[in-house]
Amino acid sequence: MIHLPVINRRLFLTLLMLSPLLSLTTSQAAEPGQKTILMRSGWQTVNIGDIGHTPGTLRYLETYLPDVKVILWLHKTTDEVTAMLQKRFPNVQIVQGKLNARGKADNPEFQKAFDESDLFLYNSGMHFNQFWPPPIYIIEACTVTNKPFCLYGQSFDGFAPADEAKMSELLSRAAAIYTRDVESFYYLRKIGVTSPSLAFGPDGCFGIDVRDDAKADAYLKAHDLKPKEFITVTLRSNTPKIGAKKSTSMNPANPSKEDLAQNELWTKKLREVITDWVRKTGKKVLLAPEVDKEIIHAKTMILDKLPEDVKPFVVNRDPFWNVDEAASVYAQAIAVVSMEPHSCIIALAVGTPTMHLASPRHGLKRWMFRDIGLSEWLFDIDADPASQFTAALLKIDAKPELAKSKVNRAMHTVNTRSQEMIGELKEILNQQ
Repeated sequence: MIHLPVINRRLFLTLLMLSPLLSLTTSQAAEPGQKTILMRSGWQTVNIGDIGHTPGTLRYLETYLPDVKVILWLHKTTDEVTAMLQKRFPNVQIVQGKLNARGKADNPEFQKAFDESDLFLYNSGMHFNQFWPPPIYIIEACTVTNKPFCLYGQSFDGFAPADEAKMSELLSRAAAIYTRDVESFYYLRKIGVTSPSLAFGPDGCFGIDVRDDAKADAYLKAHDLKPKEFITVTLRSNTPKIGAKKSTSMNPANPSKEDLAQNELWTKKLREVITDWVRKTGKKVLLAPEVDKEIIHAKTMILDKLPEDVKPFVVNRDPFWNVDEAASVYAQAIAVVSMEPHSCIIALAVGTPTMHLASPRHGLKRWMFRDIGLSEWLFDIDADPASQFTAALLKIDAKPELAKSKVNRAMHTVNTRSQEMIGELKEILNQQ
């Protein structure tokens, strides 16, 4: 017979109190070390595309890297945007703050997140170009701390010739660079970027699945917009936000004569499409802003200048909206016609056909629709006649099943490639 040691009452009670902690410690020790990704995202809250990058990429990470911890470093947010992200991704930690080129943060929580991360992921956008200072400090901070970094679904619209050699060296330090358009891929190749993984990779916004059906349904009902009985049209003008003091090449604070002439060219073509659509189908149009500044311009440049028989069929969306409500509205549209690319992306993600009326002025990102197989829905709003836009739109309306199959084909391409990208991120993490 084996004699067990006698445990006195005090020792027994002590062990009883410690047992939950002991079991937790044992459980953690039994699990392999969890990898962590720190993702930089959320460039603006006045643009549903910049809001949409974040939940889209988070969904891809959640789907294809379920065992990896993700910390989200938001550049800008609002209470509404944060609440949407926390509801959809309750396990994602959100941090904010500033980081310098030595990897030093301006608050302890953010510092801990940066120090403990195994991979830095810079989310989709077009920040690496000659139009504004690229975030070189991120590359330097990751270099100093020996942290691999990845640029995810980016467009590279070109650096000043004098800066190309320097930027090539810096970008070559990336563990992976995914360009959301093939033109950017060729540009990086041309300037000598030698990242171990340099390839085409779609914008993260394609992964978006946040919705606010209740708010969308209420809005559509209030404006007599019936499901699959309306299209949306999105303007992108050469105008600043009312009261804005800063000027950029795409949002000039003081538009030139050429800027104003281009505005008139664009809006004239949009008015032609809307007029033809209403008169030929009797169906409605929602002027849907991707950027808040366009609400007033859509009214003054489009709605107010439409023929009187057409105006009753057109609604100008006001006030601005969050991306979840926009996604729910786009899901009920026949088609989304947009000068902005991310309304097109959101539409495709919810299964709605889309047409991108792009200006070369707005950069290489327009080519991502060609690169996922939707060339027939990509137009040059500067050069192509409005009649081509209308013809394509009426074809979508006449053959919805065919249009839907094209959406599904494009999204299959996007989702397959996105899964491959996340798989490469997993390989990078496993090397740490």
